[in-house]
Amino acid sequence: MSSLPVGTIVFEQVSKRYRLGTLGNLRGTAAALVRRAGSNDGSRDFWALKDVSFRVEPGDSLGLIGPNGAGKTTTLKLLSNITQPTTGSIALSGRFSSLIELGAGFHPELTGRENIFLNGAILGLSQREIQRKLDEIIAFSELERFIDTPVKRYSSGMYVRLGFAVAAHVEPDVLLVDEVLAVGDSSFRHRCINHMRALQQNGTTVVFVSHNMHLVRSMCKMALLLIGGQIHFEGLTPAVISAYERWLTESPATDKAHASVQAIHSGLMLKAMDVLPVVPPPSPGLFDSRQPVKLQIHYHAIEPQRIGRIDVRILRDDSILCCTADSSQSANGALVDLVGEGVVELVYSPLQLTSGTYTAVAQVTDVSDSVVIASVQSAPFNVYAEGAARDRGVYVPEVTWCKTP
Repeated sequence: MSSLPVGTIVFEQVSKRYRLGTLGNLRGTAAALVRRAGSNDGSRDFWALKDVSFRVEPGDSLGLIGPNGAGKTTTLKLLSNITQPTTGSIALSGRFSSLIELGAGFHPELTGRENIFLNGAILGLSQREIQRKLDEIIAFSELERFIDTPVKRYSSGMYVRLGFAVAAHVEPDVLLVDEVLAVGDSSFRHRCINHMRALQQNGTTVVFVSHNMHLVRSMCKMALLLIGGQIHFEGLTPAVISAYERWLTESPATDKAHASVQAIHSGLMLKAMDVLPVVPPPSPGLFDSRQPVKLQIHYHAIEPQRIGRIDVRILRDDSILCCTADSSQSANGALVDLVGEGVVELVYSPLQLTSGTYTAVAQVTDVSDSVVIASVQSAPFNVYAEGAARDRGVYVPEVTWCKTP
């Protein structure tokens, strides 16, 4: 495995077993050891992972999704050498950085500045490298006023800021990210996500765990669905997310007894988005720009979900943003709550796009309107506008011409 290219991850038939229960005091420990010596009972064994294999090539990104207790965080801890596998082998080539338990390596009596040097050393940076990055780390954390304060006085959000700032500036070959950004304001979360994307663009391999399916879809090309410590489905991220949604909605309740409804970030799924004609089109699959078109967003809320807004965008096939519709501008107040199975529909009357191929994308934000919690994309659709090719702009305005002497 030593000859692996830098940034490669190989997980080979890995299993991780834990023993349920605790040993307690000395008397309890001695009694437990005696019981174990005379028993082959494996009923107290808990297999967090069972025969899991995958490989991530340099510069690729892999999302790990699944219900609580599926083995996602265990996988990252094994990759980080926080714990060791019971069976199987793991190889990770190059320098890695873990965003699993941010601030876990901080010393409470030391200041933020001192902990930057301590945490940076733990992550493999030299004193010179830390000094060179110090100002950048402090600026990213936005903790300039508190950087010489002992971290025992920091809030949980301040811990996250400093921990992410240090870990993300290691310039890792491999970045391991758990659901660590739940604490902190929305602007900081967005900066963290943008920084992770910048690392990806520079060739960093990423393994990403999140309950936010929109983030997984946007960050990761490939994904694994873990259920009960085993791989349930793997492949391209949209297909894996669809498999997870099917499992949540179709499996018997007993199969999901320990699966939190938070598994799809508050239990909201956007299942499909259809683009449909209001009047018969001139030919199948071709929309007349002068006619109305309706978009239908099919959703499933595992529990009643209050949202911020629904944002629908139409993009041309060259990624040009053509228009945006925002549910917060709608007079229909019913769009603040989504319950059960349903459809949100909006009508463009008329469509008014120039000739070309387009895609519609819908995003739903949380009640604070700061985090995208679900998204869906339509299949490409074709539009015909008489006398208005794509080089005539992106929309066909309705105008009235007149002439005066």
